Amino acid sequence: MIDIHSHILAGVDDGASSVSESEEMLSQAGKAGIKTIIATPHYREELFAGSDVESRFADLKDKAEISGITLLKGYEIKIQDFQAQMPADFTGLTLNGTRYVLLELPFEKVPKYTLNYIYELQLKKYIPVLAHPERCKKLVKDSDLFLELIGSGCLLQVDAASIIGVNGKSAKRFAKNIIKKGYASYVASDAHNPKGYSYWYVKAYGKVQRWIGKEKARVLFSNALY
Repeated sequence: MIDIHSHILAGVDDGASSVSESEEMLSQAGKAGIKTIIATPHYREELFAGSDVESRFADLKDKAEISGITLLKGYEIKIQDFQAQMPADFTGLTLNGTRYVLLELPFEKVPKYTLNYIYELQLKKYIPVLAHPERCKKLVKDSDLFLELIGSGCLLQVDAASIIGVNGKSAKRFAKNIIKKGYASYVASDAHNPKGYSYWYVKAYGKVQRWIGKEKARVLFSNALY
């Protein structure tokens, strides 16, 4: 399995609170059958400019290899209220140095420039991946806007926690709809602590298998970035 969205690095955002918790997340991920994890801390300009992410990533990457897990690096980039607040250059911000960019919508709304921004990213040969669209209340209520996002070529990543109801009933229903209709490209942990792997991820995999069958579920949990 490949997990493209994880807050496994300690002390750089609201994810792992300590190195020992990062190591426990690695342990639980391994038990869940995950072979590759992309560490995706929340992007902030001051964080990206600092050295914490790089040093913490390098330290944990060595520990991950001992556990039989390949640790890769990326960022989760929130779509801000105004486009001027977004990065102008995505060098170093993509998932494992690919052309894939992990974007996060606000939970309450979709900024007006979002569709245009996705188009501009694609003109620059980037591939937008929208993290947990099922958690955006605006998308849950506005099916036309949701279909516009899909039509724009934006790929969708569903959170394991949403699948099992941790993020609420509406997120669970929408996640199920996205997956059963074949809109999702990835299911990821979005893990912030060991429970994200030991309980949420494992339980979500079983539920998705029941929704769409073992082979289709395997693809969603194992899709690589091409």
